[in-house]
Amino acid sequence: MSLERHQLKKKIQQLKALQGRHSSFTTLYIPPSKSLTDVINFVRTELSGTDNIKSKTNRKNVADNLTAILSELTKIKQIPKNGIAFFFGIQEEGGSTKEIREIIVPPSPITQFLYICGREFVTDELEEMVKPKSLIVIVLIEGGKVVVGYLRGKHVELVREEDFYIMGKTRAGGQSARRYQRIREEKMQEFFKHVAKLLADLLLDNIDSVDAIVLGGNTIRAQEFLEKSDLDYRIRKKIAERIIPVSVVDETGLMQAVKEASRILRDTEIYEEREAWEKFMESLLRGENTVTYGEKEVLSALREGRVETVMVVEDSPLLDELVEEVSKYGTELMVFSSQTESGAQLKSFGGIAARLRW
Repeated sequence: MSLERHQLKKKIQQLKALQGRHSSFTTLYIPPSKSLTDVINFVRTELSGTDNIKSKTNRKNVADNLTAILSELTKIKQIPKNGIAFFFGIQEEGGSTKEIREIIVPPSPITQFLYICGREFVTDELEEMVKPKSLIVIVLIEGGKVVVGYLRGKHVELVREEDFYIMGKTRAGGQSARRYQRIREEKMQEFFKHVAKLLADLLLDNIDSVDAIVLGGNTIRAQEFLEKSDLDYRIRKKIAERIIPVSVVDETGLMQAVKEASRILRDTEIYEEREAWEKFMESLLRGENTVTYGEKEVLSALREGRVETVMVVEDSPLLDELVEEVSKYGTELMVFSSQTESGAQLKSFGGIAARLRW
């Protein structure tokens, strides 16, 4: 996950945890296409309209928020290139009031103008920004069993796990065996049709957001599925050439497939994470002095200006401190997922490691 996205994700969590009363929270999203003059005029109009709010407390809260937003808008010369969002509110705590004044210039462009007053802040658009844009679909197939998982950025989600009864092979000979085999093949074809429909139902509505589909499981069955199923052409053209052999078609097999998928699909965050970790381990095993790990060692090297890249797991208590520190030294910060194999290995090294400049 990028540092910007991690910081925004944390800010969203803080905003969502806040709770106001009636209309005490004001959310204002301004897209980059909007004229600053038009926005200022809009806020002034809304401010003059607060006189119509019946509740004295509500009227004061909304007016105070809009006055504060107006003050901030008059300080800037133009709308930032990605737009700007205001989260201003009045929170009541134990008989006293607390002002909330959060201004966010997001890492991606705001898509629509939004003004709303309520009991909570509206964070939907920001939440879309922190979602990884890439979506890799993993489909594992065995005779009569299918598992579908999504790999978004570095996070894996089990979406579907289904069993479809297909009788086992028979050792009996003669005509009955041939009939049995024919019925079994018909059942297998029904299963392939079922999987094709399942994928169509899951993916076609948002097929443009799918970067790739990776097949795995029993490689013979997966290849047979490719050849014999009536897959929609839009799904078919997203399927990666290589089929990943996975011994068990279940959630464990899904994690195994994700590991292999990251090797063949290079344009993914999980690949970048794996590559960084493998380079670190290679240097460590060679006994090179260009790497270090552990909280004390990494922070010491960082404050000496020797660290080129810090790798830290996303749930580390050190993360906030590192965000402050790295900007002072021009150091790259890589946030590893706690779900991935690389993230698990980094955790075993104390959750923090670094590549050094010297």
